[in-house]
Amino acid sequence: MTFKKLIVPLLLCALLAACGQGAPKIALSTDRVQHKGWVVMRGEGFTPNSDVLSHLRRPDGSEFPPIIMLTDEGGKFTHEVDTLLLVPGTHELWVEDKATKVTSNTAKFVVSLEPVTAR
Repeated sequence: MTFKKLIVPLLLCALLAACGQGAPKIALSTDRVQHKGWVVMRGEGFTPNSDVLSHLRRPDGSEFPPIIMLTDEGGKFTHEVDTLLLVPGTHELWVEDKATKVTSNTAKFVVSLEPVTAR
């Protein structure tokens, strides 16, 4: 195969590798927190300098109104969730990239009235 025939596929692969951020994902600082605590959510793989919608579902299945947040130039964000007003039980978080309409994984955390010990 000649160099001219290889250049287009090689350039395409390089372009895809540079642009492809992978699927957007979130991670939580903990999966269990005492009432009156904080959970830190970190996101990556979102559209840079763009809005995302953070969704939080209560244990009863109802959802809080989504929160709009802005990603940084790397498509990342950090957000602190205050659990003071959350009821005990398992809560679910996920984030939607407004530009692409792609959603992240769903992360869960438990709010407990009992003290939470480090694992």
